[in-house]
Amino acid sequence: MREHDKNGRVATAYQRIATDLLDAIGNGSYGVGDRLPTEAELCEQFRVSRFTVRAALAQLERRGVVRRRPRVGTQVTALPSGKSYEVAVGSLSQLLSFLDVTTVRPLDSEEIAAGDALAAELHCPPGQKWLRVRTLRTPTGSDVPISWTDYYFQPRFAPILKQLGRKPGPVYPLLEKRFNVSIASIEQDIGACLLDRKVATAVSAKAGSAALRVIHRMMSATEGALYCTVSLYPADRFRYVQKLLARNG
Repeated sequence: MREHDKNGRVATAYQRIATDLLDAIGNGSYGVGDRLPTEAELCEQFRVSRFTVRAALAQLERRGVVRRRPRVGTQVTALPSGKSYEVAVGSLSQLLSFLDVTTVRPLDSEEIAAGDALAAELHCPPGQKWLRVRTLRTPTGSDVPISWTDYYFQPRFAPILKQLGRKPGPVYPLLEKRFNVSIASIEQDIGACLLDRKVATAVSAKAGSAALRVIHRMMSATEGALYCTVSLYPADRFRYVQKLLARNG
């Protein structure tokens, strides 16, 4: 087998592997945030050399579907073109994996007092002060925003705003490191809405089109919500999948 002949067998082999992996990502076998098998495992699975596997993974990385990092592995960052963006969440770690492969771009910020409607969403008293930061969330390797996301921080956390959006990942490590706080739990509300013109334009969607509205409240064990996010995801490019395990007996 002339596996190192890039004009022959190698090209055929790595393209076949890349196609198989794209199919597996597209059908949900690997969701956004999941890690692919190691290079050694892929070599055994496809019975090819590490050279061929690396060529296949490089092709996926050029397409913006995966990201490879030393000592971490290969992580799925987006679905293949033509697919809706999907996050499969069965645990807190999987939710945080989703945040780890998306980046936020702050648009503006201001201090506001929660009206009755916002207070009901954030589970806080009406009139409570929040620092609101409006952002666009984008999958790593893509230019098209996946959501419009409003962050609501306790005003005392204002110093971290300079760090928001500098790199992919959740915000809570910044709070834990600087303010010695801890996220004990995350409350999640999911509903539906229609996109207004401003948000639709920002996320390259049609005004009045359907969207998924996801609220996350990052809860302290003693202080209530440390910060919250309210995200609007265009319905035609995002799916939220959750796996529930049945208890025996």
